[in-house]
Amino acid sequence: MAAYVVFCLTDVHDEERLAEYRRQAVPILQATPGLKFFAGPAPVALEGPPLAIVVIVELPNLEAAKRWYYSEDYQRVAAIRHEASKGFAFIVESWASPAT
Repeated sequence: MAAYVVFCLTDVHDEERLAEYRRQAVPILQATPGLKFFAGPAPVALEGPPLAIVVIVELPNLEAAKRWYYSEDYQRVAAIRHEASKGFAFIVESWASPAT
């Protein structure tokens, strides 16, 4: 079943560093087989704190999601995101297949 790595940024305090993170992270995302990603600013928060940016990374399964997130390549650039913003991230595994 698919797994999703979800990044929710609640505060961006260094736009320039976050832009550098995107410049380095996007090629890593694009080079990962089977990975899809979606990103958007100013999401509409229905519950909880307001969010500045949300990114959703879809991978084929939970193990692939963990391997990608904990990879040396991604962790190297994740440090830039941590410097530039506050927020949280999590992995969730799909428990239902989409209708085909």
